[in-house]
Amino acid sequence: MVAVLTARLGGDARVPGGRAAAVLGKLALRMTTQPALNVWRGRLTNSSAPALGDILRYQSKGADLRDHLRQHIATEAGPAAPTVLIGHSLGGVALVDLLALSAAQGQPLSGIRLLVTVGSQAPFLHELGALTGLEPGAGLPDGFPRWLNVYDRQDLLAFLAEPIFPADPRVTDHEVVSGQPFPPSHSAYWKTDSLYDGVAEAVAELG
Repeated sequence: MVAVLTARLGGDARVPGGRAAAVLGKLALRMTTQPALNVWRGRLTNSSAPALGDILRYQSKGADLRDHLRQHIATEAGPAAPTVLIGHSLGGVALVDLLALSAAQGQPLSGIRLLVTVGSQAPFLHELGALTGLEPGAGLPDGFPRWLNVYDRQDLLAFLAEPIFPADPRVTDHEVVSGQPFPPSHSAYWKTDSLYDGVAEAVAELG
């Protein structure tokens, strides 16, 4: 695609000074960005490893967590009122996986009426074909509950769900504005009234 677009636009060789600009750009990266990355590589790796490591570990060994969640939900859920599941970040990923796998196997979790994911990567992982509970490109199975996906534009670990499941009326994105930069924005949801308002409205709509 890059080659086709470059050719259609005339190619970089036809732009006056194009080759010189490319050479200077690479030189600038070698003299500025790369030395800085070399110095900060350890700190950058250490700061990003906990979140990334949790996700990668879950992807390889998530069955135990899903089994734990299934048992806890079965113990706590009751017929008196609709059960609402709320999962933050990786917790939301695990709940989406659990509900999707259970529904696909024809054994949806009893009494679950609403799933709330907060700052979750589940939509992005599904888009990459890396979500355990759903095949790449597949829609949500029958028996999957209504899904309220809460996100903050400042949270780089939060992703929209509606564009990934565009024809599914069960999926709703709900934006909150914490006013915090990333990474504090990833944990600031619980201090915003909009989060609780959104959940309350979704619960009310369940009747």
